[in-house]
Amino acid sequence: MIAAEYGYEVLPGVAVDTPGVEDVLRRRERALRWGLLALTVEVLLLAAVLSLAGPGSAPGLVTAACVIPVIAVTVGLTLLWRRARRRERLVMSTYGWQVWPVLTQDVRVVAAEGERVQGRRWGTGKRVVLLQPDGQSHCSFPIPADGWDGPRPQGPRPADRVWFAGDTRFGGMVAEPGGLPFRYVVRSMPGKRRGTGPEDELARRAGLMPRNRRR
Repeated sequence: MIAAEYGYEVLPGVAVDTPGVEDVLRRRERALRWGLLALTVEVLLLAAVLSLAGPGSAPGLVTAACVIPVIAVTVGLTLLWRRARRRERLVMSTYGWQVWPVLTQDVRVVAAEGERVQGRRWGTGKRVVLLQPDGQSHCSFPIPADGWDGPRPQGPRPADRVWFAGDTRFGGMVAEPGGLPFRYVVRSMPGKRRGTGPEDELARRAGLMPRNRRR
């Protein structure tokens, strides 16, 4: 991997074994129960109304028209949440932490609003910039603590380092030193660097490499 080529520290084991990580992943996975519970209530409500009023009755048709879209949204959100949780666990079970030097600064990013250039809108956002040994930017990702929903570690945290688990050509998990907070990140445009065979195999196994990507 490129971190090892740069001479950066690569911690042994996989990221999911870091103290505290498994607890956060399990808590997020348990949240799926709320989506399934809401879906069950919505389906039972629809079934009850249709049973009492009749499928072709006005109350039944009105209830169906109101509840079926809600059911569809609940199903979609639950599937998206499940996919996100599986993605996090897969990456953290495949890769170990790489220790990268960083700068935190505003960088140019694809945004919903901003200047349009070459078919994209561009704005600025605060990012951690992963640095090459010569101090130049390798790539950048959102700050790990943004949107963090887990426990916060005690004590001062190094501001010039982050832990990264994944493939910097595509994305992965970025965390503050120690492994918490962490978040899943992707590059808006995959890096053009050609990977080695083992790198590509890991990226495919973790679901990071696009299926149409060639070495």
